[in-house]
Amino acid sequence: MSNILSISNLSKCYNSLNGEIVAVSNLSLDVKEGEFLSIIGSSGCGKSTLLNILSGLDSDYSGKIRFKDSVKTSYMLQEDTLFPWLTVLENASLGLKIQKKFTKENEMYVRSLLNKYGLGNFTNKKISSLSGGMRQRVALIRTIATKPDLIFLDEPFSALDYQTRLKVSDDIYKIIKNEGITAIMVTHDVGEAVSVSDRVVVLSKRPASIKSVYEISLTNKSTPIENRKTPEFAIYYDKLWRDIDE
Repeated sequence: MSNILSISNLSKCYNSLNGEIVAVSNLSLDVKEGEFLSIIGSSGCGKSTLLNILSGLDSDYSGKIRFKDSVKTSYMLQEDTLFPWLTVLENASLGLKIQKKFTKENEMYVRSLLNKYGLGNFTNKKISSLSGGMRQRVALIRTIATKPDLIFLDEPFSALDYQTRLKVSDDIYKIIKNEGITAIMVTHDVGEAVSVSDRVVVLSKRPASIKSVYEISLTNKSTPIENRKTPEFAIYYDKLWRDIDE
């Protein structure tokens, strides 16, 4: 499997009243095409900073970031940032409209995604009529409507209650895998990382560097909810939790 993204010696510094703060230090990582990679670490370690750099929101860094030729990326934020005065279809099509790519063909593609993932009956409904989990599905469909090869997810389930986030993590995992998209997710939830990921990267405390990388191998690997029932889940959870705590 080839690499879709290669990061070499990435560093990021901020200037403050107290002098220079190093947020990321000499970080190197390869991301394989088609994998679901999660990044975890202690609070304030630089997870979101790293995601902002990789997604192009922050260009003030040193080191090299190399994407595979012609790779298209998209970013799903913590909040769903849906517009309540727009319909589900209009919200899901927003990225295409901003990019001036909202053709009839692409509209049909968005409609097909909404139908495929249980939102077909809500196409012309306002966002206010949707549950939190359904809103997250609309937000993800908006993210993938532009047909990205790689998406960045920044704590995508953090605003949801526990039961809802379990169900939504299943939904979003299935959509990403079904559509053959590579995903890089930042999360503070160790169980979430183990249940959805092919690999989990643990960042050190600030300045962030790679402390360890875990290949997640589960018996009869399936959906995130089912993965939590495997015998290996608790073992990985304990190892990762200890790794962060140390």
